[in-house]
Amino acid sequence: MYRKPVVLFVLFLFMITISRFPDEIAPDLFMVEKTGGNVIKDLDLNLKSGEVVFSFLELSSGESTLIQNHKGQNILINTGSLSSKRQFRQQLSIFGVEKIDALIFTNVGKLYTGNLPWLLKHMKVKQIYLAEQSRDQFVQQFSVNDEQVLPLKQNDTFTVFNGLKIDVAYIEDRKEFHEGGLALVLKYKKHQFLYMGVASKEADEAVISQGIGDTELLKVGGFGHYFGTSEHLLNHIDSEIAVIFKKEGYNVSDDVSRRLQEHWTEILLPFKQGIVMVKCNDSEYKITTVPLIAPDLALQS
Repeated sequence: MYRKPVVLFVLFLFMITISRFPDEIAPDLFMVEKTGGNVIKDLDLNLKSGEVVFSFLELSSGESTLIQNHKGQNILINTGSLSSKRQFRQQLSIFGVEKIDALIFTNVGKLYTGNLPWLLKHMKVKQIYLAEQSRDQFVQQFSVNDEQVLPLKQNDTFTVFNGLKIDVAYIEDRKEFHEGGLALVLKYKKHQFLYMGVASKEADEAVISQGIGDTELLKVGGFGHYFGTSEHLLNHIDSEIAVIFKKEGYNVSDDVSRRLQEHWTEILLPFKQGIVMVKCNDSEYKITTVPLIAPDLALQS
């Protein structure tokens, strides 16, 4: 007679109890101030000593990657295109960036340098790295201090903060194929990422000849152009993750997508999924994707 009311009462108490538990997937990683559009205002990465975060920015066109450590130092690779200026500036603000300790250009085209004039005007940029053959034109075009720009040659190695070492595996020397484009190997602790600023067979073969071996993350060159990301390269690096930026009016090659999928490489698209953040410590890395407007998180190992 009383069984049904008792069951309902117990269920009611149970629902009240679990509603008081904290949401298990609500991240401690981020501080989100909700507004009418649920737009992210700032991100607290809670970085500890020895931790570094690589953030592949959410841009509608162009490339830009921010690297930060627990000391508040900032490395920026490319600045995206001018058409993505609002997103670029918003994300630098979100990450609390007020200065750039090192700015690296893997190319000097508009999809990579589009927001440089604004950056130079509003922030202190300590050093700029780019290919030696692009240096003179770059200095003249952007009116930067000649001593501020450090030229890179193939096989150069330089170290930025926290022991993050960068090897120059390839520099494009053909004018018709984006002269000065770089392929970089980023090494931090036990982690190794390949940052391709070039999509060509020549670049792929040059990287392979370096014998870099297994690479956890590949930043795909040429916005997924079919000239790059060859079968031979993927066999050699055996990457777990591939990040592909967006070029306005251009879609990722079906051949590149197929090759990556056949190698069981997870494809991440910042322009669709949001900021792709890779947090590394001595032994492991974790991935978080954060869309700017609707910050639902997708944590992956």
